[in-house]
Amino acid sequence: MDMILVLSDGVEAGSRAATILQRSYLIDRVMSLKDAKLAMSGGKHVGVILNLESASRGRVAAMVKELVAARSIPVLVLTVHQNETDIVRIFHAGADECLPPTVPGVELLARTRAMVRRQAERPPVEADIVVGALRINPAARVATLDGCLVKLAGREFDLLLALARRPGHTFDRHDLQKVLWGAHNSGRANVNAYVSRLRRKLGEIAERPRFLHTVYGRGLKLQVSGVGQGGQLGRGGGQKGPFVASEFGDGNLPPRSPVGS
Repeated sequence: MDMILVLSDGVEAGSRAATILQRSYLIDRVMSLKDAKLAMSGGKHVGVILNLESASRGRVAAMVKELVAARSIPVLVLTVHQNETDIVRIFHAGADECLPPTVPGVELLARTRAMVRRQAERPPVEADIVVGALRINPAARVATLDGCLVKLAGREFDLLLALARRPGHTFDRHDLQKVLWGAHNSGRANVNAYVSRLRRKLGEIAERPRFLHTVYGRGLKLQVSGVGQGGQLGRGGGQKGPFVASEFGDGNLPPRSPVGS
């Protein structure tokens, strides 16, 4: 049976909500925001009922925001603040439902079930990808290096994300073309151009890679320098297999700062 966390500002109010919901859920009751965040850290709850009959409208919205920031979890709010402005403010804080404390029990149970069902049907949010000092947020399409924002164009981010999802895997030219253009082939030189731009925005050059390593005769891979580097990585000079020394390189261009383009 799924578990619901009930956070209330009164024993009687919490008891009513718990009594109604225990028909379908296990109930975990707390009386403070601190205890609620601690309980949520275990990841065992499928939803939160925030039963705040005496809290101010500002306090209600603030508590919703803190709960949602602590963990992505659906929140149903029971509050006496039911005018349009209050409800909009509570929803903007991150609540999924906002009802009066006097809502009939059958409706409270039905809305809780619907809220939990909607959450279960949402596609999971992909976690941040971390490779050394490089952190990538796929959902927000944001990358940071050493804690600083790396400003990437759309295809540059697509390229970095594809490489980071499979650290240590070598992508050949055809793989990279599919990442950048799907089924469309926009030519050999353009792959080099995007790799070169990405290198510079990561503050490196082909001869001294930090993340983007050329594997001669094979392709390109992302990994932290000095960690499990199998194969022959680019050190300049000479043709080896179908890839020449300048493959995915950027000549003698100096590295740019990791921040910005």
